[in-house]
Amino acid sequence: MSKLGDAKTLGGVGSILILIPVVSIVGYILVLIATKYVSDELGDKSIFDNMLYAVITGIIGAAAIAFIIITGAILSTLTFTMSAMAGVIVGLAIAWIALIISSIFIRRAYDTMATKLNTGTFRTAGLLYFIGAILTIVFVGLLILFVGIIIQIVAFFSIPDTVPGIQTQQTSGMAPQPMGSTTAPAGIKFCPNCGTQLAVTTAYCTKCGAKL
Repeated sequence: MSKLGDAKTLGGVGSILILIPVVSIVGYILVLIATKYVSDELGDKSIFDNMLYAVITGIIGAAAIAFIIITGAILSTLTFTMSAMAGVIVGLAIAWIALIISSIFIRRAYDTMATKLNTGTFRTAGLLYFIGAILTIVFVGLLILFVGIIIQIVAFFSIPDTVPGIQTQQTSGMAPQPMGSTTAPAGIKFCPNCGTQLAVTTAYCTKCGAKL
């Protein structure tokens, strides 16, 4: 199975597990691994980097939430003070900001994947993550995030088995032209310097200016 095939399975299953609180952390790890596979297959390191940044900022947000829970437990046994209330508000604010930043990185990764894999549902999932993160201060934000995860499941299971450009070349029976290759269909030649496809009558490359 190709890396894209592995990414399809790991990402799809991982996205489903995210919806199950007990094993959601396993789901996030599987999605991160799937994104790494896609990043390697497409030769675009930014995809995995953006998803990794999203995970890091998400952990920061989760730590802020944990702080709030612990603080709340302590406050339930102690006298309530304004400074304690301020601490809870600050914790919520940090968690909210971290979630928004995380969604921005997720959106960047998914936008790139949508373009290079020709799978528009990734772009939709990224947008829903971003909108949902902003609106988490109200209940509707959580609902939008839930829908975003559902779309993410569909997106991963829609990943093609091969990179779309390569798949098209294989279907047409034409092998990818290497840099400097001069083998081409009748009426077409390639620049030996940059590989740009040109008409046989062209004297100079229209891209790099090399003499042919």
